[in-house]
Amino acid sequence: MGLSLNDPLKFYFEPTAYFAALREEITSAKVSLDVEMYIFASDAVGWGFAEQLARKAQEGVQVRVLYDSVGSQGAGEQLWFLMEENGVRLKEFNPTFPLPRNLRRRNHRKVVIVDGRVGFLGGFNFMDVNWRDTGVRIEDAALLEELQAQFEISWEKLLYRMRDLARRKWKKPRWRDLGPHLVPSYGSRRFSLIRQEYLAAILHARERIDITNAYFIPDLGILRALRKAARRGKQVRILTAGITDVNIARWASQAIYTKLLRAGVRIFEFQPRILHAKSAAIDGRWFTVGTANIDHLSFFHNLEVNLFGTDVEAAAELSEQFELDLKDAREIRADEWKRRPRWYRLRERFFYYFRAWL
Repeated sequence: MGLSLNDPLKFYFEPTAYFAALREEITSAKVSLDVEMYIFASDAVGWGFAEQLARKAQEGVQVRVLYDSVGSQGAGEQLWFLMEENGVRLKEFNPTFPLPRNLRRRNHRKVVIVDGRVGFLGGFNFMDVNWRDTGVRIEDAALLEELQAQFEISWEKLLYRMRDLARRKWKKPRWRDLGPHLVPSYGSRRFSLIRQEYLAAILHARERIDITNAYFIPDLGILRALRKAARRGKQVRILTAGITDVNIARWASQAIYTKLLRAGVRIFEFQPRILHAKSAAIDGRWFTVGTANIDHLSFFHNLEVNLFGTDVEAAAELSEQFELDLKDAREIRADEWKRRPRWYRLRERFFYYFRAWL
């Protein structure tokens, strides 16, 4: 099963297909290209996109690139020089020098908008890695208008004003009544729209909850909701990374396994390669795909954006991919988990203590 090319949403689960679709759309750009990227690397993929964006700028297309200071710190100066010299407008989000007021506030979004007619978002950075990830191509006019608005907010540094406006306008999600819609995060330490959408969906689940998340360190509220759902007979399955690029985050995540397992939650760790996806499907109707991890940084500090909503076809495609991923995952069994070495437990507890920084 899969969404056709004529559908307003198209999902990608592999970097090769996702980047090929991006390159094709960038090549066709006539008016504007807006890029919001956490990691813009100086490797084959990063240089390939930099050269393509530079060419489009030379052709007269308005090209803007907003990159994160920490995420893209490994990029060489020549990468930025190439784009800037050819007319690409560059902005660095929350520079690390001089030291910012909140070093933890990062722009963790991975968004590309072409001519305001097609957009891409998800977990894929501009870097050459063969990770299992998830991205979505958007053609719906209303969604694209909102995605463009979010880019403008970030580009113009209107974060504080828009965060306060979002807080005043936000209402409790009625997730069963809403079609696909974009939900941003502006880095509020007390208020997270993305967290609230997740929480509402979990609390309203009737049958099953399937979550794929690379860095799964939920706060106590989300953790409590998942445990309650499992105890009430809902099928709750979590797929997270078995191989990771951030070991300390994985160890912190493992600190909560025992509580989840005792409640009846099933936990799987993806084995073949690094899992970097951030998606979920609930009851075959509700879905989300985006940039946000289920952790403290994504919910309360980073700029993030997720696509949420009720859509049977979208939820079905994500559920199908979830089942495929489980074939390459190792299930964590409660009896085996109890027998892990004592020093593993100490390591988990230690890093869990610093979960707000992971």
